Amino acid sequence: MKKLLVILLVFVVTIASTSAQEIAILKYQGGGDWYANPTALPNLINFCNSNIGTKLTTKPETVEVGSNSIFQYPFLHMTGHGNVVFSSEEKENLRNYLLSRRLSAH
Repeated sequence: MKKLLVILLVFVVTIASTSAQEIAILKYQGGGDWYANPTALPNLINFCNSNIGTKLTTKPETVEVGSNSIFQYPFLHMTGHGNVVFSSEEKENLRNYLLSRRLSAH
């Protein structure tokens, strides 16, 4: 539980300490309904902007996991139920994205 709170705190401090940030919804294959809960992320963004002083764009973009455009977003939101399927190329792209986020956090 402490580890989760630390991760959440780091996330909040990171987005609160910067100017406008973007969060994108991650679109994937496999029938896992990546589009589920269409109001969840906008509601979270509005809450963060109102209560902790972030400046998140209120209308998140949708990006495909294999697209180079994922690198334009410091945060990706992934949701859904059921199957999530990544091609080899998508796995490599997502891996590179996650590694780039890890390196930029240091």
